[in-house]
Amino acid sequence: MRRILTFSVLFIMMAVACNQGQEQATKDKVLSAEKLATTKEYVALNCQTCHSPDADHDSRLAPPFFAIRKHYLKEFPEQADFEKAIKSFVERPNEEHALMLGAIEKFGLMPPMMVEESQLNDIATYLYQVEQIHPQHSDKAEGAHGKGKSAEVKRLALSTKKVLGKNLMGELKEGGKEHALSFCNVQAITLTDSMSQNLKHRIRRVSDKARNPNNKASAEELKVLAEYQQALESKEELGPRMLNNENGNYGYFPILTNPMCLQCHGKIGAELETDFYQKVQQLYPEDEATGYGPGELRGMWVVDLDSL
Repeated sequence: MRRILTFSVLFIMMAVACNQGQEQATKDKVLSAEKLATTKEYVALNCQTCHSPDADHDSRLAPPFFAIRKHYLKEFPEQADFEKAIKSFVERPNEEHALMLGAIEKFGLMPPMMVEESQLNDIATYLYQVEQIHPQHSDKAEGAHGKGKSAEVKRLALSTKKVLGKNLMGELKEGGKEHALSFCNVQAITLTDSMSQNLKHRIRRVSDKARNPNNKASAEELKVLAEYQQALESKEELGPRMLNNENGNYGYFPILTNPMCLQCHGKIGAELETDFYQKVQQLYPEDEATGYGPGELRGMWVVDLDSL
């Protein structure tokens, strides 16, 4: 009996030690230099479209990662708890478990994102491990080096994007992607035109693979998109571009895909469900805007510089 009891105690101690070891391994997880670099690049291409530290206060689509990291570290100082909370919210965003209620009031609730589990694990570790850029520091750099028409083109493009993005996320929250599809079909161009009037500058969205024929890029705009594509493949910074010709003076700013975009613009039968795409085709019989992956060039904003 004593031997059985001793064995039982030893077994329990070993199990507890094993669990503690697993918890410690999770707590002490550190990304390798290679994994850190690839995760940082993924975040820059897919997440900072909305969470950019470079966007000014009025054109930002979502809170910057500096603020997110600060709030989560304060509430969850241990790495395992921090990562669990980040992943839980990204997978199922809801107001009940949100830490940043002020951000939700300002930007709206983030829709669920299509991110692979392994990638989400690395993002959560990256945010815990790496201090993020403070927006004030980024804004100071922008103010010092981004004056003039180039900075104005970026501001106008991001301000218009913010209005469209906020409305789109509201529609996603209210009725899912079917509801958002109807919104885009009826309101996207109308909202862009309204922003042009509000900002007193003509602003358009164009693409080489347009969903709406009205957004199809011209021959001149296709050349600029090709330049952006080449820069993206070369891992260069995709900032504003300027073009002066006989038709006028224009500024451009790129539009990149993120995981949320792929629900409507991804690969058919994968991120873009076949049944849902049939509904897309009913509204957009000439659609060309599918087959994208994350961080790819979806199109660009065009700003008429003659009115600046």
